[in-house]
Amino acid sequence: MTRAGQPIRENESVQPTAAARPPRLEFPPAGAVTGVGSLPFTSPAEAVEAIAACSPEVPFWPQLPRLSDRESIVGQGLDALSPWLEPRAQGYGYQVKQGSIDRVVEALHRSDGALTTANAVGFAAFQTALAAGRFESACAVKGQIEGPVTLAAYLFHQGRPFLADPALFAAVAFHVSQILCWQIERLAVGGAPVLLFVDEPALCLPAPSGGLVSEERRLAAVAAVLDGIRARGAYAGLHCCAASPLGRMRRAQPDILSFDAHQGLEEFFRDPDARAFVRDGGRVAYGLIPTWQDLAAVDPRALFARWLTLASVAGDPEVFAARSMVTATCGLGLVRPETVVESFAKARAVGALLRALAEASEPDGEDQATVWAAGAGS
Repeated sequence: MTRAGQPIRENESVQPTAAARPPRLEFPPAGAVTGVGSLPFTSPAEAVEAIAACSPEVPFWPQLPRLSDRESIVGQGLDALSPWLEPRAQGYGYQVKQGSIDRVVEALHRSDGALTTANAVGFAAFQTALAAGRFESACAVKGQIEGPVTLAAYLFHQGRPFLADPALFAAVAFHVSQILCWQIERLAVGGAPVLLFVDEPALCLPAPSGGLVSEERRLAAVAAVLDGIRARGAYAGLHCCAASPLGRMRRAQPDILSFDAHQGLEEFFRDPDARAFVRDGGRVAYGLIPTWQDLAAVDPRALFARWLTLASVAGDPEVFAARSMVTATCGLGLVRPETVVESFAKARAVGALLRALAEASEPDGEDQATVWAAGAGS
């Protein structure tokens, strides 16, 4: 459906034509640090101040799940449907109330993508701070929302997930695209490049054996959502912290891969397609900082040494470093508030080493990777 509620044919695009697409602002990450999305605060002002202090390079709007279920990543994506949904009595997710499926479908087709202070008070606080020039040192700003595969897996009608119905799945994907477009328009007012990340933990669901839409259709929907982000001048990120996500993530063709690198770093650098993704200009947000309550055992220099050893075997570590970002493995909504500062401090320490490597010139007579490996291990 279009914004006016008129139907569109399957695979028909509502995106700007190639000629109408705005140019993207340059974004060289080189170890830049950002957050996945959620923070453990209940005060939006406190959350924004923490972001300004801890993530000044790439500030992000904070999701605040401790305020209410409506502020959770799934709740934010489905909040527009809340009058016609109820929690499932058994299992996870939400079911459409009896007799309400037509209202739900209409709401999805007419979605304008707006997030409100009822379900995203952190966005409103961030937008106010952005307009006031609070993030003057930002090289980019970041937004995020749950993706269509995950939302469709959490939404049920008559005992079956929306992911089992191609038409319902397509309606969810359109709604997600509208949320992303709404964010881009508001985040762009600061004048910095905009990064929009789609969070898709359900992308790693097993290939359907029957009853669910095919893997090809799922990935095509995610790819279309990501292309809609690019069509509006923003960078399209794809985050998945589930196990072994890289193959499906690459097939969706994001600009930025974001994954749990604390667990999956070796897998990433072993993967020839992942290495090719970077060589072809792709960026990678390495989730190197675990979401533990106690981070005393996490050594940034050891993390960098591990990263450098693998990158040096895989190819040119300077190229990998120039196209790198650093994050926690996932959102920080469940950690202690005081852990937020420590998590970002360790991420910035790793990021500083990556940036120095990306910007370093070749020392005379010595291999660059060898020099940095020795320094990181000292």
